[in-house]
Amino acid sequence: MTSSIVLGIDVGTSGVKVVATGLDGQLVRSETARYDTRVDVAGSGAEQDPGSWWSAITSATAAVVAEDRVLAVAATSQSPTLVPVDERGCSVGPALTWLDRRAGAEAAEIERTAPGHRNGPDPFFGTAKLPWLLRNRPSVAARARHVVSANGYVAGLLTGRAALDDSSASLMQGFDEAAGAFDERLLGRGLGIELLPQIVATTDVVGAVTSRAAAETGIPEGTPVVAGGVDSVGSALEAGVLEAGGPLVEMTGFSSATMLAVPSGTRVPGFIHERHCVPGLDLLITAQVTAGATVDWVNRLAGQDLRDSAELLARQRPSRLTTVPSFAGERTPTWNAAARGIVDGLDLNTDGVELMLSVLEGNAMALADDVAELRARGFAVARLLSTGGGSASAAWLQIKSDVLGVPVQRPRVGHGAAQGASYLAGLAVGVHDLPDLKRFAADIEHEFAPDPELHERYALRREHFARVRELNRARASDPS
Repeated sequence: MTSSIVLGIDVGTSGVKVVATGLDGQLVRSETARYDTRVDVAGSGAEQDPGSWWSAITSATAAVVAEDRVLAVAATSQSPTLVPVDERGCSVGPALTWLDRRAGAEAAEIERTAPGHRNGPDPFFGTAKLPWLLRNRPSVAARARHVVSANGYVAGLLTGRAALDDSSASLMQGFDEAAGAFDERLLGRGLGIELLPQIVATTDVVGAVTSRAAAETGIPEGTPVVAGGVDSVGSALEAGVLEAGGPLVEMTGFSSATMLAVPSGTRVPGFIHERHCVPGLDLLITAQVTAGATVDWVNRLAGQDLRDSAELLARQRPSRLTTVPSFAGERTPTWNAAARGIVDGLDLNTDGVELMLSVLEGNAMALADDVAELRARGFAVARLLSTGGGSASAAWLQIKSDVLGVPVQRPRVGHGAAQGASYLAGLAVGVHDLPDLKRFAADIEHEFAPDPELHERYALRREHFARVRELNRARASDPS
């Protein structure tokens, strides 16, 4: 029997996830497809082929749509990841991902030109990639009609229209929050700001699925396509973060980020700021670069998935090892693009299970440092809602609870930003409203309570973690 569904697409760092949800907010079907990142460790480059995103999407959507009636579709994505495209929306060069930190000199130049904005002079914040592209890839820049976000690339191929959603724009360096546009001081200075398309609201319908896109994806022609936004917006919607003072939400995939809903215009130096899709709210964000990636690294070394092995929590905790999981630079709280991973305490008795335990603990201690920063700024953190691929590991959630000393909850939805993207699509076309989303998120599948004795042990280990992490301070960030 044909049912009505909304589609959500998330273009992650490791792969695409496509979901269909029903009018009750429940997952109907989902598919995932993976792709690679080209990482130049020496040059801090990290690029992806946008065509691989589209191939992943087209390989997944038909099965997710099936025979159902699609009411709308929205995409969320890794961000700020920028794609140069031609007038048809096709990529003319590789995507410069959020992980790419080569534009350090350009970020400093933008700060000198238009200082004082919420998101600081770091290549992560995307804008610096525009002048870097002009200066280092002139032939690509010459063919580019626009430079779009990753979710904007998907919406553009679906509709033939270019737009930049305001959650992505607000996450970028030099965005003037009061004006809702990029700082005028950046225009006409050869920085490439003019390549960005028109800024639209995250919930705006930017167009409809074209006949060509319908043939490639199986999404019916004429389906409304919503602008979409940053993956953190999708995760916040999925978790029901719809008002200031809500719970801290963690989203873990390749990287890890936490989101706290705050009043619009909130400014906390050293944190990441972006617009929510809910009027009057921003998201205050902390983030680690390679959280889930470090877990995958151990699994590749071991040749098996050790995230929830029977031995993991049976081992002595804290582990004898201390791992700093900054394998490709770091964001909050240190903003050290040159940071690298450190494993302290290795000996000949170390095995894969112990290495995995130390990586899970190291990520939890990095998270605890961010939570401590939030509390120091006056934000209460009484519990953590965990979403995304990392929330599938019960052992990891228990470790996080023990390290943080607060309950960690896994919502029953818990499928990550793609499910939130489907809710965003529903909001945009009136299928859902905010009370619906709050109701969808209310069902908690499992709660992990902290062990007070282990929490005290981890508090002592965090002191050692801080000393080990200081070794990264000697690494000078290379702006080239």
